[in-house]
Amino acid sequence: MVLDVHVTTGEDNEGAELVPALDRVEALTGAKVATATADAGYAYAKVYGQLERRGTQAVIPPKAEPIRSPVAMRRFRYDARHDILKCPHGKVLKAGRAVKHGRFFTSRARDCRRCDLRKLCLSGGRANKAVVVGDDYPALLRARRRRERWTDRDRELYRHRWKVEGVHGEAKSWHGLARAVRRGLWNMRVQAYLAAAAINLKRLATAVLVFWAALTRAADAVTNTRAAVASFAQWPA
Repeated sequence: MVLDVHVTTGEDNEGAELVPALDRVEALTGAKVATATADAGYAYAKVYGQLERRGTQAVIPPKAEPIRSPVAMRRFRYDARHDILKCPHGKVLKAGRAVKHGRFFTSRARDCRRCDLRKLCLSGGRANKAVVVGDDYPALLRARRRRERWTDRDRELYRHRWKVEGVHGEAKSWHGLARAVRRGLWNMRVQAYLAAAAINLKRLATAVLVFWAALTRAADAVTNTRAAVASFAQWPA
């Protein structure tokens, strides 16, 4: 069943829509969402952090770390308790100015001056190293470690993602959601709502038929049982 539909412009990042969608589903059903699964398109540090803060387990495979430098970020060790970042040789980088969704951490020039990784670690013309650590970077690290310890239950939950993808394909192939019928965000919302309503009505009709078939089989079983009992009662003593 489709429990929530939210239409935005292409400028909005899908990673920012997951937690609000869970909030709307909880408000609608009155039930707590204990586990949320999604593909790697939602594997952002801020998403993991938001899910941790709301007490929801994330079954989302983290993305592979983008390596833009020969000395990758994974070689730096972040101590969240003491808010300290250390380079591969154990030198402490100082927390600096804040940026969007994170902060700069910079090393001291004298620590980098005689480092054997200097030519690989520093870009041309720089005397020290500067890296950005996201606000929810510890949550991302925990998600990476947890991914290595996924249980059979976690893998089973993640395989259920094909059901969601199947609903998306059904809406596009059978209910016209592959393209916008009319221009405008509001018109697109109406189209999405109607497609979701059509899918849910199909599910409801199927559930009613299944229930009716089960009820009919139960009634037939009761009738057959009564007939057998009556026939047995007519046997001579």
